[in-house]
Amino acid sequence: MKQKAMYNWIYKLTMILFIVSCVNKPPGEEEMTLKMVYTDWSESVAITYLSAVLLEEEMDYSIILKLTDVESAYREIASGEADIFVDAWLPETHKMYMSDHSGKIEKIGISYPEARTGLLVPAYSSLQTIAGLKNYKNPVIGIDEGAGVMQKARHALEKYRLPQPLLSLSEGEMITQLEDSIERRKDIVITGWEPHWIFARYDVKFLEDPDNVFGEKESIYTVGRIGIEEEQPNAVRFFERMQFTEKQLNGLVYAMKLSEDPRQGVKKWIKENEYTVNQWVKNLKPVRKKIM
Repeated sequence: MKQKAMYNWIYKLTMILFIVSCVNKPPGEEEMTLKMVYTDWSESVAITYLSAVLLEEEMDYSIILKLTDVESAYREIASGEADIFVDAWLPETHKMYMSDHSGKIEKIGISYPEARTGLLVPAYSSLQTIAGLKNYKNPVIGIDEGAGVMQKARHALEKYRLPQPLLSLSEGEMITQLEDSIERRKDIVITGWEPHWIFARYDVKFLEDPDNVFGEKESIYTVGRIGIEEEQPNAVRFFERMQFTEKQLNGLVYAMKLSEDPRQGVKKWIKENEYTVNQWVKNLKPVRKKIM
């Protein structure tokens, strides 16, 4: 009985030490789990999945992905419920969300410096400017209500005194209407942004915006919760390095569009851009401990 009691005591002590070791990591040891939030917009899905695959396979992170709406994405980053959001359009499109959480979100890096929003039409359309929509009879087709591009679109309709309603659909439904109109060579006006795979698939153009309602070109930032750099420096270095050219990002989004499994689309793109991704993860891979 004494021997059994001793074994029970050793087992309990072992479990306590195990729990303590999990909770209290040695100083300087980096947390290897990241929670990433993303929206169902094409570039958000593409950049998020690419990041997840590289962080998992090249840097041994455990990645938790959560699909949500843009307002919730910012709220979760600001509250510390999530670690990373890779699709912050700044300084204009998502300005409201950053202002709402001032001082609670860190800008980490710019992944794409040539982002743009506006109203988009097929290249064959005779429409040239937003002001020219005064005689256009159909509604402007948009995406979900909370999107920054929708706020800009509503402002544009007011600024140019246009009579059209602005319809709120999902991105997929909006693109389906665009594809149907192009197939029948009909006019259509949608809320648009670049990067997007439609620029690799179709010949489309932005309407001129003489009053600059949509603003100049923006940057797509990766943002994170306060304190993430101190706790996860290698992850932060990765996101600081991750930057795309126009061709690379539109190609990534299109590769994702063509693939049923987003991870397979990402891996295909990685093979075609091996040099670029190697620069992102260089010297950030974990050091393997030798077992004697």
